[in-house]
Amino acid sequence: MKNPFNQSNPFEKKTSKKSARDARSKPSYKGISRIDSDHNHTHGWYVRVRQNGKVKSKFFSDQKYGGIVNALMKARRHYKKEMQRIFSKTLGEAPKHIPDRVIVTKNKNNNTGIIGVQKIERENPGGSIYKAYRVCWTEKSGKAKTKFFSIDKHGDEKAFELACQFRKEKILGD
Repeated sequence: MKNPFNQSNPFEKKTSKKSARDARSKPSYKGISRIDSDHNHTHGWYVRVRQNGKVKSKFFSDQKYGGIVNALMKARRHYKKEMQRIFSKTLGEAPKHIPDRVIVTKNKNNNTGIIGVQKIERENPGGSIYKAYRVCWTEKSGKAKTKFFSIDKHGDEKAFELACQFRKEKILGD
């Protein structure tokens, strides 16, 4: 059966001239862990998706899904489906590609109700107060980025609207 993820068997030994440790290493997938416990005969993939401080999990048994590779494919499909559901719920639509990074769905510092958009007030060295909406996102390279939308320049409503639109473009657009 052809692997829809364009990857070989996740436990296949690599033949490159790397160290023995590299040759034995297993690939990692965001939100998916391998469980191999001979003690209680548990072998499969464990998917965890966190939203609003709660963890939803599901186990994909090698035996039930017809082997390691098939169980992994089912686990990855499940993870992708759950992440698309979370994105649709929080952003209104899902991005083309699910990021390989941590996706914050709830943050105690968030005071706007919109993920990645926070209202800030800070004192400048001259003593004046700077008010803005801060937008945070992570680029494909993994680098965290920030952009500010000034409330003094745009007004509170417009700055918030611009920040939300910018965040959505950064998350959904590629």
